[in-house]
Amino acid sequence: MRFLLLSLFMLLCSYQTWAKLAPPANDEIADAIKITNTSAFCTDDATYNNLEATQTTTYAKPMGWFATGKDVWFKFTASKYDVNISVTGKVNAASTNTMVAPLVALYTFEANSTSISEMIGTSFSSNNVTSLYKGSLTIGQEYYIRVSAVNDNTGTFKLCVDNYFPPIKAGQDCISASILCSKESFTQLNVTGAGKNNTESEGTCLGRESNSSWYLFKASKAGTLTFVITPSVTTNDIDWVFYDLGVDGDCSKINLLNAIRCAAGSGVTCTPSYYKTGLSMTETDLTESSGCPNTSQNGFVKYVDLVEGNTYALLIDNFSSGNNGFTIEFDGTADFAGPTSEILFEKLSPCTDAQAYVFESKSENYTSLKWSFGEGASMTSSTEKGPFKISYSTPGEKVVVLEAMGSNGCNVITTQSFIVAKTPDKPLATASSVNLCQGEVLQLSTPAVKLATYHWSGPNNFSSPDRNPTIPVTGPEVIGTYKLFIQVGDCVSPENSLEILSVDLKPEADFSIVTNNKCEANQSFTLVNASKNYTKVSWDFGNGVGSNTNTLNDGKIITYLTPGLRTITLTIETPNGCIATKSIDLTVEVKPEIPVIAINQPSFCIGDVIKLSVPTLTGIVYEWTGPDNFKATTNAIEIPITNLNQAGTYSVSLTSGSCIPTIASIVIPPIAKIPIANFYTEPGFNGKYSVPAPINFVNKSTDADFYEWEFGDGFTSTETNPLHTFKTDGLFKIKLTAFSKNGCFNSIILGDLLVKKESSIFTPNSFTPNGDGINDEFIVGITNLKRYKLQIFNRYGSVVFLSENIYDNWKGVFKGNDLPVGIYYYLILGTTLKNENVKYSGSVMLLR
Repeated sequence: MRFLLLSLFMLLCSYQTWAKLAPPANDEIADAIKITNTSAFCTDDATYNNLEATQTTTYAKPMGWFATGKDVWFKFTASKYDVNISVTGKVNAASTNTMVAPLVALYTFEANSTSISEMIGTSFSSNNVTSLYKGSLTIGQEYYIRVSAVNDNTGTFKLCVDNYFPPIKAGQDCISASILCSKESFTQLNVTGAGKNNTESEGTCLGRESNSSWYLFKASKAGTLTFVITPSVTTNDIDWVFYDLGVDGDCSKINLLNAIRCAAGSGVTCTPSYYKTGLSMTETDLTESSGCPNTSQNGFVKYVDLVEGNTYALLIDNFSSGNNGFTIEFDGTADFAGPTSEILFEKLSPCTDAQAYVFESKSENYTSLKWSFGEGASMTSSTEKGPFKISYSTPGEKVVVLEAMGSNGCNVITTQSFIVAKTPDKPLATASSVNLCQGEVLQLSTPAVKLATYHWSGPNNFSSPDRNPTIPVTGPEVIGTYKLFIQVGDCVSPENSLEILSVDLKPEADFSIVTNNKCEANQSFTLVNASKNYTKVSWDFGNGVGSNTNTLNDGKIITYLTPGLRTITLTIETPNGCIATKSIDLTVEVKPEIPVIAINQPSFCIGDVIKLSVPTLTGIVYEWTGPDNFKATTNAIEIPITNLNQAGTYSVSLTSGSCIPTIASIVIPPIAKIPIANFYTEPGFNGKYSVPAPINFVNKSTDADFYEWEFGDGFTSTETNPLHTFKTDGLFKIKLTAFSKNGCFNSIILGDLLVKKESSIFTPNSFTPNGDGINDEFIVGITNLKRYKLQIFNRYGSVVFLSENIYDNWKGVFKGNDLPVGIYYYLILGTTLKNENVKYSGSVMLLR
């Protein structure tokens, strides 16, 4: 089954995330990237990376590495003896390379096992560029390059590989220069120091030497000469001088006059910047000065016309420190003096058990020859011209080496690469499916065969060299026969084929929803199917479906038992199993019925709380409004009553989605004032009484309709102004509760009312206000007076104390001052509970 739309959509959406998390294709040694041209090979900046690479645990860390790190792998087949590998990371802020502190190592590897052998070489690192030199390679041997970085660093990098026949190591003075025998490119490593004479270049654009290498060659053929010098570290400043030493080639004659070309510009610091330098067929200037004198300098000057028989010297100087080297590539029509090495090569009965190969030297100007016929050869080596008929006991990639040695010490080496193989078997060809869907990807595949190249062909002019090519399925044009043959060397397999039978048009799932009787109890939904290119259809309506009725064109009419959010999904399918889906979210909305508003009580007083509520329903929005600007959005509300304006109509609207709101209302009757309870007694509380004591209670309450009295002696009354006779002694608190007709009430408690068991008429004849707490006051002990007045006179008839409160006792002072010891006179006037006037008088002795 192929979920065409959904699956492809999910694939596209997740591709970026997947790409970030996937390790590089060359994360493992078995998937090492093959580098086929290793003669001064260099990628662009940021071509490769070790982002998301996994740490290899199968193989130990190389010599000199602190840890394996996040390593990736490359491989090449050696065709020459020496190799220089450089990995360039972030050399400056403008670099697109991001790797910091790169590492590089070299191995041999047996693909049928997990055994690897590290090839220990010479490594140099500077400014985030690491180079590895290894000599004495076995020609024809496959080597593996391991790239990582310090501290598990990851990033992008530039990779350079130069597999070359090395010249004799260059000297640092002309007299010790390396002799060049051909225009073959090479890499010079670890250029440091200026030799014994660093003034040989004085007077030229270079001035004195810094870190120099000298080379000499003789022109064996007149013509043009160009070259390109590329520093191994692109931030290094490479300068050079080219000398014509004439026919005798005497280094002692090095001077300004025979320096015919010179370039010493500091391109790495100029604007625009450059780091390559050399001779060019398009330039016209003969010299470029040091520094950045003008923007026309680009590191290249005019080519040289070599004179046959003349000797030439090339001084290359790395002005930058760091022990770094360079690679030089020659071109032009001129040739360097030295032997030539050329192999005549013939194949006999190729691709059979009887296959053999004929090799013969066509070299010239040599004094001796040296052959190496490679692994598994019937003859391993020879020093003769040939021809030689050679057979091989093992298949695979072979490299035959011929070295021609000249009389001037020049050695020139050439190689012949080929593959020993038999005709491969017919390859197995498979497809991801022979019945496809438009928009899918057809995956063709075949098992891997060592050293094979793959040749796919098919409809619509399709061809591919990939082992497992992919083809976007855009339509029926991919239907037809796909053919495959493989080739190992010159050996071609029989052709195999497969048939792609059909391609279904991309199904297009589409539908719309029409709502019938919106929000009503009998509402339904019509699903209008507008899909294309399908034969099967299925619906998923979500939960709570009430009814499901078919309509035209595979549509539906459905109802739901309950409101809420549903997702309706339509899935369509083609005969080939191509699937497309579409989903639409549907909110089922039902207008709620008018609710009954519940209320906590029928009437209210200030201080009460109005509590209103309607039932809680899922998916409903509540909105209350009412008097005094009241608003709320919950199904239940509580309103503390603080003023009379809160009476009136309260309404609540219940809204389901986009349905018209349902509204319910309730009327709160006028808010009643709370009564204020108040009273006093006749006689007052400040009297002294004895049983039976009749007391009149005078009601002063407001906003009240009826009352309840509690006299504290177990008796009550509902009269407005009751008369109550206390028949028992005690200290009583009297409570009055005032009620309104709507249930509002208020209470007040007054006390204490003292009723004694027996009546008395007593006044003391002396008292001692000395502060000892004993007999300090003049206390009148008369009971059952509802009116009372006490006056105290001195012997001169002056009033020194007056009170109408029987509990206000005289303390022997007048206006805050103690009165002297002596006799004072009192007069008591009063009215009894029976409204009889009484009068008592006498004297009292004040002692101290």
